[in-house]
Amino acid sequence: MDNRLERFVKSSNLTGMSSNPGPNAEKEEKLHDILMVKPKNGFWTVGKLNGKSKDSPEAINSRLFVGNLPAAGVQLSKFTEAFAKYGTVLDASLHNRFGFIQYDCAEVARRASDEMCGFLLEGSRIDVNVASERRKKRNPGEILESVRKIPRKQVSDALIIICNRDIRNYSDAIIHRLKELNIVCDSFFWTENMPLQQIISDITKDGVLYAVVLTEACAADKTINIHVLQGKNPKDFRDVPLNDGFDLLERDFKKAQAARSQVPGYL
Repeated sequence: MDNRLERFVKSSNLTGMSSNPGPNAEKEEKLHDILMVKPKNGFWTVGKLNGKSKDSPEAINSRLFVGNLPAAGVQLSKFTEAFAKYGTVLDASLHNRFGFIQYDCAEVARRASDEMCGFLLEGSRIDVNVASERRKKRNPGEILESVRKIPRKQVSDALIIICNRDIRNYSDAIIHRLKELNIVCDSFFWTENMPLQQIISDITKDGVLYAVVLTEACAADKTINIHVLQGKNPKDFRDVPLNDGFDLLERDFKKAQAARSQVPGYL
């Protein structure tokens, strides 16, 4: 952590800015200003971007868009620290469930984008792109490939497949509950051109324990569809009432953890 930030945090009794605004908003803004370098009159004055406009191609190609941040919020200091290992972070900002990281050169941004996409931050698998490319949609194969690149100890326990964007609040609530059970979740929005059974087959091969499929009907009826993917007898449980579904997952996950602990060298 930056020494200026560390001293300010201790003196102000703050732990950092969060993507969810709170009662310390004024102090959080002061913390942001102390930690970050701001462009003057729209131009950067430091690093390799010195003299470049904040909206120049060089600056935009050195900026990352970070999506799928934790619903409960993340501290600015932790958000910045996760990316600072790749190079100089000139600025960072948080906006609900997404944020931006500004580096001083495009090469560093590209490397960070490639290596941080799929990183587990505060329980959420983040999506990272160079800002100029952030509208590029990832297909299921790319999502699964990013999961395969993640160290074994970070591979998701469950993939949440959301069949309609209108039920995002419902899916967020389920993901939050699963994280309370220490079940690491990844999620993405399914569309009709994606072969659902193929996705489930692929993640089964990757060692993911559960596929949780959420539909509009699930949100309306407060139910959940669970595919138990591993073990001698994989099973599907459809339209399970929420509390029963959570109980089922909790019991099965404890068994899976016990089985994992018996595997030599498992991380």
